[in-house]
Amino acid sequence: MKHLIFMFLLLTLLLSNGYTQDHTTWGLPEGAKRLIGKGEITGNIAFSPDGARFAVASSIGTWIYDAHTGKELALLTGHSERIRAVAFSPDSRIFASGSGDNTIRLWDASTGQHRATLTMHSDSVETLAFSPDGKTLASGSGDKRILLWDAETGEHRNTLTGHTGGIRVAAFSPDGTTLVSAGQDYTIRVWNPHIGETITTLTGNTERVSALAFSPDGKTLASNGAGRTIQLWNTDTWQRQLAIRTHYDSIYTLAFSLDGKTIASGGGWHDNVLRMWDVYTGEHKNALHGHTGSVTAIAFSTDEATVATVSQDDTIRVWDLNIEQPRFILNGHVNVGTEVAFSPDGATLASGGDWPENTVQLWNPDTGALKDTLEGHTDRISALAFSADGTTLASGSWDKTIRLWNTHTAELKTTFEGQRREVQSLAFAPDGKTLASGSGWEDTIIRLWDTDIAQQIGRLETYTRWVYALAFSPYIQSTSGMFLASGNGDGTIRVWYLDSKSESTDRPQMTLTAHTDGVLALAFSPVGVGLPNPYKYNWVLASGSRDGALRLWKLTVGEPTPRSLTLHGHEATVHAVAFSPDGTTLASASSDETIRLWNVHSGEHHKTLYGHRNDVTSLAFSPDGTTLASASTDNTILLWEFEPAQNRLDLNSDGLVNIQDLTLIASRFGQDTPDLNGDGIVNILDLVLVANHFGK
Repeated sequence: MKHLIFMFLLLTLLLSNGYTQDHTTWGLPEGAKRLIGKGEITGNIAFSPDGARFAVASSIGTWIYDAHTGKELALLTGHSERIRAVAFSPDSRIFASGSGDNTIRLWDASTGQHRATLTMHSDSVETLAFSPDGKTLASGSGDKRILLWDAETGEHRNTLTGHTGGIRVAAFSPDGTTLVSAGQDYTIRVWNPHIGETITTLTGNTERVSALAFSPDGKTLASNGAGRTIQLWNTDTWQRQLAIRTHYDSIYTLAFSLDGKTIASGGGWHDNVLRMWDVYTGEHKNALHGHTGSVTAIAFSTDEATVATVSQDDTIRVWDLNIEQPRFILNGHVNVGTEVAFSPDGATLASGGDWPENTVQLWNPDTGALKDTLEGHTDRISALAFSADGTTLASGSWDKTIRLWNTHTAELKTTFEGQRREVQSLAFAPDGKTLASGSGWEDTIIRLWDTDIAQQIGRLETYTRWVYALAFSPYIQSTSGMFLASGNGDGTIRVWYLDSKSESTDRPQMTLTAHTDGVLALAFSPVGVGLPNPYKYNWVLASGSRDGALRLWKLTVGEPTPRSLTLHGHEATVHAVAFSPDGTTLASASSDETIRLWNVHSGEHHKTLYGHRNDVTSLAFSPDGTTLASASTDNTILLWEFEPAQNRLDLNSDGLVNIQDLTLIASRFGQDTPDLNGDGIVNILDLVLVANHFGK
């Protein structure tokens, strides 16, 4: 019996532990069901004093990891901007985070519960430091001030002023009698934290100071700010005692080993190495290689054999100093990209990455797991498109190439070259083999490629620079043609009617001119859904622009002057638009960090999705209409719950859209419910909507 009770308690403990949880569901905004990507690393890294955990500042919150395994333990969210600084109290009970939202949050480090929010700064909080006795928290900000707080209660104790530039770093001496701070004014100030007065100011730096570290005995202060040199200061006299010439580029971060004999430095652009130096002689002791980007943060653990590093290669490496090799590497903060596309079967979500990876990633949207990484581009991925059968994925890049990938094998099929500038846009035609591409700056040509034979087969002249967006309409009923629309840098939309029976590449049939700045996003509605008369070839085209406007256009073959409707709501550039598979909802994404959902038929806004921390740049609906994917420059992809049309159209709830639902709609003509398309009345449009979803 005792054995059973023990097993029950053990099982309960394991199930409540973060190890068994799915971190892709942590900290989600309302309406989201999964997070892909952990956000960009945006600040420092800090070990808990007991050595059990370490914290990483990111663009979406603070990640807490198991220091021994690298397993995710928690994601602390609540700040409205990216995290800039993290710190544990000396007894590991309290955790503090500082953010670009000008606030500091105090957390219970064992439970992750929010304790208090400190709000007196007027600019981004860039650095945090606990006093050795754990009673005081110092915060430095872009507002040029250091604030001292009661770490237990969060009450403000004192304000230290004197810096003439934003403060980037602060540190307490091991005995707590001294606080040092530095930043953009090129000076290091030494303070008495108990009375709030300056003891001395260290000058002579040639650039901003972003790294300060006390030796464990408190006798030496290390600083950067002098190019490629580590400066060591005697804390009794505050005179420079040694200058260590180090990296090939500026120094970004410094940390002392626990025995005080070694100082570690992380260097800039041309080095990417963690280097160790003898504190007494300045001699180079050893170097840990592996990062492919600048080392921006270093933290030693209390076990004396472990050091963690953060790099601009988007990885965290936890090193075993005994063997000078990584114990593990955390790759979860890689750039997941600003472009997304669903495969036609909905089983794969593709995303395109930025520097330094420049890769295409294939994800399982149901689990958030990475399926494959497609490597080959040498600059950022700027466009993605799946073929209609899902066997080919096209990726366009700022490296001026288009790559076609086999989605089953993740192998490269071919590379298209010939773009004069960076690839800005891609779109597959309904035939699944014709690919259109557009470029930037002076390249005014839209190129048409046959992906079966891997050759360029046509070109369309836009007569304007920057082809930011491309979109094909579905095939137009009773014809062999389709529309191709281009969104251009001069604010125009050019529309061609392409007939597969003709090889004509004449001037565009229509030029739409309502936008006042570059058109970044285009999407056509699905075929014949909810339109007044599909047999007259009416099509809805959505456009988003740098002018902040979102527009709906009704295009008709043979009519050069389409009507448009402006949808008001976004407060900044509209980067992306996407129609739900049933054509009744339009989603738009903006630099205002929101996604808005609109009724296509009425133009009314019916929901706003909040959750990204920066520009939302790309949108894609899953083919079954249950998921909306959004990508952002906050280095995450969010998957949102969405109710597909067939759920709304199954009026009698028998699990299928069928003749019974059609009969029900017909019996309600002229009434206000069930108004399926949101135009205010039950009519023929609702009947067409139900008919188009028979059997679904």
